[in-house]
Amino acid sequence: MATQLQFRRGTSAQNNSYTGLVGEITLDTDTNNIRIHDGSTAGGAEIIPAGTILAYGAASAPTGYLLCDNSAVSRTTYARLFAVIGTGYGVGDGSTTFNVPDLRDKVPLGKGTNNTALGATNGSAAASAVMNSATKTGVTTASNNTGTGTTGTGTTGTGTSGNSQATTVADNTGNATSTTAASDTGNAGSTTVGYNATNAPSVITGTATTGNSTSTTVATNTGDSQATTVASNTGADGAGDLTLTTYTVNQTLAAGTKDVTQATLVTNVTQANHTHSIPSLTVNNHSHSIPSLTVNNHTHSIPALTIPSLTVNDHTHSIPSLTVNNHAHSIPSLTVNNHSHSVPGLSVPGLSIPALSIPSLSVNGFSVATTLPSEVVQYIIKT
Repeated sequence: MATQLQFRRGTSAQNNSYTGLVGEITLDTDTNNIRIHDGSTAGGAEIIPAGTILAYGAASAPTGYLLCDNSAVSRTTYARLFAVIGTGYGVGDGSTTFNVPDLRDKVPLGKGTNNTALGATNGSAAASAVMNSATKTGVTTASNNTGTGTTGTGTTGTGTSGNSQATTVADNTGNATSTTAASDTGNAGSTTVGYNATNAPSVITGTATTGNSTSTTVATNTGDSQATTVASNTGADGAGDLTLTTYTVNQTLAAGTKDVTQATLVTNVTQANHTHSIPSLTVNNHSHSIPSLTVNNHTHSIPALTIPSLTVNDHTHSIPSLTVNNHAHSIPSLTVNNHSHSVPGLSVPGLSIPALSIPSLSVNGFSVATTLPSEVVQYIIKT
């Protein structure tokens, strides 16, 4: 091999106390780190200072580095790293250990205005090749907007009452004149129709006539008679003067007899109007034989005929006059008493418009899936 260029080397403790020459390079055998000295500053300047975080391709960390896996490590053993990061990534047990950063399934984020806390962990979702954003709920996109309520003043109108005077409509009376229908009187003459028990009868008496008949003999005569039918005939008799009148006679019995016998006697009979009906009579063919008749000398005497008369005295039939007396149809006067028509006051209450409030506008939860081009590596930190 060619001649080697050798550098001074030593432990971390040796390097920390060594000032070296200006521009001298030394090797820290504990951290496997190169230091450059300026000839006056103990320990010089490390090429890769403690706390540096690097992406690393191996599964385990090289000498002088630790995996960024949130492990708790000794504050004494890794005093240089503890002096740089302290408990910013975790306090460990709170006395002898502290935690290294945790970049498992995470992406490092530079410190800035939006992320001012060094070592802060943002979000709880673990990084993957497909990144699902955290579900957002109630994202407010508009501020509340409330308008001021407006109230108008109430207005009341004055009531108006109108008075009505008493009004009388005069009564109206219509008079009906007296109306008389003339009487109508018919005169009946005196009429005699037969016996009138009320008025004394006028008697009409015919003179009796008596004639003498000589004895006459008529020869016997026999003749044949044809069948003859006589129509039925009904004759009416006028009222007769037969009157039936009765009275009762009490007969006194012998002494000691308790009963009295009454006898009813008829003194008069009154014959009412009635009719005699003769049915039709049919006489069959027959012969009548009249034997010779000798009428001896005799006389026919017609007694005087007395017909009692019924006289209706002169009288009148009178229709009295009809008089409708004077009278009136009256409509009484109509009076409307004093009264008033009142229009109450009109009140318009104050108009109030409540404040108009527009609530904030919220967009319900959503999530977005994003596929990231990525390569999985280890992150290590210089001790």
